[in-house]
Amino acid sequence: MKKIDKVRFGATVIIIFAVLLSVSINITGVQNTVDSVYSFMSKKFGWFFVLANLVAFVFSIWLIASPKGKIRLGGHDCKPEFGRISWIAMMFTTSCSAGLIVFGFIETIYYSSAPPFQISPFSVQAYEYAEMYSHYHWGFNAWTLYVPASVAIGYMLYNKGRNSLSLGNACESVLGRHSKGLAGIAVDILGIFGAVVAPVTSMGLGMPLLTLLFQNIFGISDQYVTNIQAIILLIWVLIFGTSTYLGLSKGIKNLSNINVSLAFAFMIFVGFLGGILKLFQAEINTLGLYIQNFVRMATYTDPYGDGVFVGSWTVWYWAWLIVYMPLMGVFNARISKGRTLREVAIGQMVFCSLGCWVAMSTLGNYAIKLQQSGIDIATVLNQEGQPAAILYILENMPASKMMMILVAILVFVFMATTVDSSSFVAAETTTIHISAEDRAPRWVRIFGAGMACLITFVLLQVGGFNAVQVLAILVGLPLAVVMFIVIASTIKMLKKEEEYWNKQ
Repeated sequence: MKKIDKVRFGATVIIIFAVLLSVSINITGVQNTVDSVYSFMSKKFGWFFVLANLVAFVFSIWLIASPKGKIRLGGHDCKPEFGRISWIAMMFTTSCSAGLIVFGFIETIYYSSAPPFQISPFSVQAYEYAEMYSHYHWGFNAWTLYVPASVAIGYMLYNKGRNSLSLGNACESVLGRHSKGLAGIAVDILGIFGAVVAPVTSMGLGMPLLTLLFQNIFGISDQYVTNIQAIILLIWVLIFGTSTYLGLSKGIKNLSNINVSLAFAFMIFVGFLGGILKLFQAEINTLGLYIQNFVRMATYTDPYGDGVFVGSWTVWYWAWLIVYMPLMGVFNARISKGRTLREVAIGQMVFCSLGCWVAMSTLGNYAIKLQQSGIDIATVLNQEGQPAAILYILENMPASKMMMILVAILVFVFMATTVDSSSFVAAETTTIHISAEDRAPRWVRIFGAGMACLITFVLLQVGGFNAVQVLAILVGLPLAVVMFIVIASTIKMLKKEEEYWNKQ
């Protein structure tokens, strides 16, 4: 019979509900505190996140180029459990969530209105650099943050015979026996907290947009907003329950495949709306700028300026994505059995980046086209917020109602996929496994999904999403330290394997 790891499960639940209670009781105090801490962290430790990202990128490139990249998770003769397209789709949709749609439309507007490198706002160069930076923040450097944990956890699970999907196990070569003690437990609790709360922060992006779209599609007044949100969360719980019943191979896999098909169909359609020839022209220009400025972006800390752009965007992104690292590491490791380490790195860095670039180029260029034509998205974004700005873009599209319906479906499915994967990871990391093939009880997954929906509903009522988003990002600092340990541990493990085979 499967057993729950009471220490990890109990500690995580207590921490989450303590945070939720604090936000509910004193939202203003919590918001002010976490804002102050984040401001301090981004100014004093922003360089550390830039360095962590750079180290993860170098590690991933080394893994791809090294002979060690040929090592297969599960052994030389192990066959992949999932087809390549489904495998990439699951990795892609789990991490992107609703953020890809939200930022796909408005990130270029944010950047062009307050560009880096002292460029004049809304100039031609500002638009060009806005596209370049959106590709950078959603490209290789973003996805490389998941590679070390995915490789380390998968290697320990399928090649070293460890039974648990654990971030603590991934640090074993460095932490030694401490990986089974308090240090390992602390790492795991930190990772589980990130796996549960990171998707909830994405709901803070997606739920307000989804609610506003539903209101405009069906003509629902503000007094029924709570009812709309409750219905959305209830449908999500039903989706989670169905996916849990069907299992990983049929549940999350099929949901991810549907998600990707809908997303790319919509993006291609928007690409044609904006002008496909213009899109290719812009993308070639963007890739050229990306290559020319890659080293500058990867090392940019703005030491002599105000640091606003790098602190508000690059540091914010790397901190936020590192919070996703435990979720993505465990999930990617679980679905990557039979894949080589090189495949795991390329699958995330290259194929998932290409998917994001399609969104950033099609949606982002369309937003720029509207802005340049006199449809002032930037003012709406500044005065009314992200959901209103995206609604404004959709209202200026042909067949605007149909566009709203399509975007609502996309946001809905993206968020459902992410939270479903999150509940899977939380369940697996809080269960004591008998073997590598053992699975967590279904009720634990349903509990995790239900808890995410409960947290979301409460935060919506008290207006506490901003506080929890920033609070979750603060977890990125200790997790960045953990990532260094994971990288060192992985290199040490692979070196030992090389020494073992050289002796044979």
